[in-house]
Amino acid sequence: MRVLILTKIFPNRAEPRSSPFNRQQFTALSRRCDVEILATIPWFPGASAFSKWSRAGRLLDVPATEIIDGVTVHHPRFVFLPKVGHGLAGPLYAASLARAAMKYEGRVDVVLGSWAYPDGFAAVTLARFLGVPAVIKLHGSDLNVVAELRGPRMLLGWAMSRAARVVAVSNPLRDKAIALGAAPEAVDVVPNGVDRSRFHPRERSEARRQLGIGEGPVASTSATSSGTRAS
Repeated sequence: MRVLILTKIFPNRAEPRSSPFNRQQFTALSRRCDVEILATIPWFPGASAFSKWSRAGRLLDVPATEIIDGVTVHHPRFVFLPKVGHGLAGPLYAASLARAAMKYEGRVDVVLGSWAYPDGFAAVTLARFLGVPAVIKLHGSDLNVVAELRGPRMLLGWAMSRAARVVAVSNPLRDKAIALGAAPEAVDVVPNGVDRSRFHPRERSEARRQLGIGEGPVASTSATSSGTRAS
């Protein structure tokens, strides 16, 4: 299986701690199949002059390609127009990635868009040109917030109904995907997992010792006339 992943939420040299969930999941996926990632970077003319206020300006020096956890990660730029309607974001995103994606014609079996909009919309659009199925991976606010906007909602309805599979991390997100037009039998619920090599029960007193915490309570609450206060 050869998977091409489109996502705007992924680490890069300037943001090494960004989106660790995608980093861990896609690294794990790369051990089971061939994976290439298009981790996109926003760009607009004159972005460098707005680096104090705009993420696009702060990411200008991110290289075109990096190796992250042994996986090849490309950073194609997509045109981002501040203050412009969200309805244009999906088509503009797909158009910006078309050249990079077309290089994979005949070289991938599926396109995965991680984040419903614009990534999922672009994944469905570009997968149709590549002649392969598309999968949309949902996270939360991509449907709970972005999909409530009129423009994205219309385009997501188009994309959801054409995605081969939709992966949701919870049942409420599954229900929202179906309400947007995804076929119920095409939506899978796969909750985010826990890396048990990093997170596991430990002996309490030893953990407190390593953290420099005494045996007393770490936090407490007390009722006040205005509500509950943590101290």
